Amino acid sequence: MSNEIDNLDRMLECAIREKWAVEHMKELDRREKKRRRRYVRSWAFGMAASFAIVIGVDFKLGHDARTAGYAFDPTFGQMGGSEITALMQERKIDEAVRQIDIARVRIDNEIAEPASSDPDYLLQLESDKQELDLLDAVCLMREGKYFKAIKALKAIVEEGGAYKAEAQKLLEEL
Repeated sequence: MSNEIDNLDRMLECAIREKWAVEHMKELDRREKKRRRRYVRSWAFGMAASFAIVIGVDFKLGHDARTAGYAFDPTFGQMGGSEITALMQERKIDEAVRQIDIARVRIDNEIAEPASSDPDYLLQLESDKQELDLLDAVCLMREGKYFKAIKALKAIVEEGGAYKAEAQKLLEEL
C-alpha cells in the first residue's frame, strides 16, 4: 500500500507541477502579448509623428514657395503683357504652365529650323527660352512645389543667361 501512496504522491506532485507550468506559460504568453501591443503602439505613434512632421515641413516649404512666387512680379523685366504673364497675374497657373509648354515647343522647333540666320534672331529665341524657364520656375513656386522650383532655379543660375539674377534672387528668398 505504501507503493500506491508513493505513486499517488508522485502523481499529485506531477499534477501540481503541471498546473504550475501551465499557469506559468499562460503568464509568459500574456506578457508577450502586452510587449507586442506596446511595440505596435509605439511603432504606430512613431510613424504618425513622422508623418505629421513631414507633412508640416512640406506645408511650410510649400507656403514659403507660394509666398516668394506670388511676391515675384513676372512683368518686371520680362515681356510684359504677354499671355503667360497675364495668366500668372490672374492666378491661372495650370493654364500658364500649359502655355509655357506650348511656347517652349514652338521655340525649340524654331531653334532647330530657324526661319532666319540672323544671329540676333537666334539670341532672341534663346532669351525667350530662358524667360520661359524662369516663368516655369515661378509657376512651380506658386503651386507650392518647393523642391521642383529649387531645382529649376538652380538650373537657370548654373546655365547663366539673361535671367540669372532674377533666379538667384528667388533662390535667396527660398
